[in-house]
Amino acid sequence: MISSHSVATLGQLPDLSKKEDLMALGIGRIIEKDKSIRKGITLHEVKEYWVVYVKNGSVHDIMMEKIDRIEFSESKWGRLKIEFPAGKARISEMLN
Repeated sequence: MISSHSVATLGQLPDLSKKEDLMALGIGRIIEKDKSIRKGITLHEVKEYWVVYVKNGSVHDIMMEKIDRIEFSESKWGRLKIEFPAGKARISEMLN
């Protein structure tokens, strides 16, 4: 259910099933398919059909089908984005 593809310049990518990797992503933002943006989030958990995140100290969830992408501009692995084609997480480098 969770997959990633390697980006040569990034080396090892985060494992979204590991809490320490989710924390190392840092603060990001969720861009929804309707163009809404949820800023200042940290990922808490990636489930089979939804994502659990923390914003302002409160835990929230959102269905993957509503997410266009999640962006992290200052993660341990560099600038990353997570997309969910066919309900599977795909991690890649953010360009520009």
